[in-house]
Amino acid sequence: MNRAGGSRTRARAQRLQSAPNTPDWGATVLFLATLFVTAFFLDGRSSYAVAHRAAIGVGIGLGGLTLLEMRHSWRHLFRADLMAMAALYFLTLFEFWFSQSAFANQITAPLVQQGAELVLWGFGGLALGRHFVPGPSQKVTRLMRQPTPPSLIVGVFWVCMGIGYLYMLLAVNFNLVAMVEYMLEPRFGRPWGRGRLGGWWALVHELSLFKYLVPPLAGVVFARRQRYSTGQTLSVTGGALFVLFDGFASGTRHVFGIYLLTFLVGYSFALPHGKWKKAAVVSGAGALLMYWATSVMLAFRGIGLGAYVALGGSSRYLEGKSGLFIDYNLRNISQLTEAFPEPYGYLGWEVPYWALVKPIPRALWPGKPTGLSTGIEEALGAEGLTLSTTFVGEAYMAGGTVGVVLIATVLGMLCSWWTQHLTRRNSDLGILVYASGFFAIAVGMRSMFWVTTGMLPAVAAVVGGTILLRQYTSSRPQRAARAVH
Repeated sequence: MNRAGGSRTRARAQRLQSAPNTPDWGATVLFLATLFVTAFFLDGRSSYAVAHRAAIGVGIGLGGLTLLEMRHSWRHLFRADLMAMAALYFLTLFEFWFSQSAFANQITAPLVQQGAELVLWGFGGLALGRHFVPGPSQKVTRLMRQPTPPSLIVGVFWVCMGIGYLYMLLAVNFNLVAMVEYMLEPRFGRPWGRGRLGGWWALVHELSLFKYLVPPLAGVVFARRQRYSTGQTLSVTGGALFVLFDGFASGTRHVFGIYLLTFLVGYSFALPHGKWKKAAVVSGAGALLMYWATSVMLAFRGIGLGAYVALGGSSRYLEGKSGLFIDYNLRNISQLTEAFPEPYGYLGWEVPYWALVKPIPRALWPGKPTGLSTGIEEALGAEGLTLSTTFVGEAYMAGGTVGVVLIATVLGMLCSWWTQHLTRRNSDLGILVYASGFFAIAVGMRSMFWVTTGMLPAVAAVVGGTILLRQYTSSRPQRAARAVH
């Protein structure tokens, strides 16, 4: 009996250790059932009533899914697939928990119902796709478990800071004061805009992606600060606060949100086992900060943070809006159902093709397409503006409801594949690599055209980490020999 009991205990411990890598089928079935019930009751007298019902139904289902996934460990909250669904929910439905009088006057209820149904199909594809994935990459897994000295982590932090801000520094002739002053100006009036560089200088602008490695690195250092000296911790704190300030001052909410998300992922996974209360407090503070920033950043992004502060924190931008306003992506998705398939016709493979080639610099490929034959703004009659429809709207442009399901399933597979690289044995570098992948996940929910670009920080972390660890490992015998002599 003791042997049998010991075997069951060991088997259970092994299941718990591997649990973060395996999505729960029971949770998925419950979530899909909730989506079906939501779709069945998806009607209302007004467009807001329809959106509100969708927000409640999907919110309840997503909450139940998350609770079931967290039965064995609170770290399951930071599974890549769960974060993807949470990001899609935030971008499409979360704002409709609150009163939206402006929304009710902009679109009809039947049209919103069509858009909401597409969103439900997107959630269903993500939930199912996460169960059909190949095994993890052994090379990446070995890298993520390789012990990493604190000095190397801090060195990588400052290398990422330097490379990430190089394009800004070049634009202001390395004048740090001028750079900060421009950060306080409206985002389209800054001298480092990508369109102003052009040609080979556009490659320098792409190096800004290294900034997305700074927050997760800072999260790792804060969580394991006993391994780092006071000077190292303070220097990382200063750098991380500067990046958060930059993201906030930009007025671009998804950038600031990604900084917060990757910091929280790095921090939570780097905490010792059993420190879930610390993770809960820090994550709660991060959620409240994002909630506050969602409205404030809208208020000043057209006039700049400096002018907003000078006006005493007031703006006319939000006058006439009630509740929490994000982007009305659901409205844009719904309106696309009037433009596709008629009069424009589905775009087919043109959409995923553009998503794949987007990261290739035009300096290396002068003949690269300039965009879709029919863009979102053109289809919705809003040329001159920038509209977001999340990947759901873009997938619908490609192939209707079938396109939404297929692309959502592929994204769910990618998210679940990335989660398989997560174990408790991951080193500081391993946690950085894992957290850096959340940039692609979060930005991919906003637009599938940025998935491949969003992968670049994770690729840089893998390649750079491999090279640095190889050099560090090869130099250890030499340092030991010098110490002996």
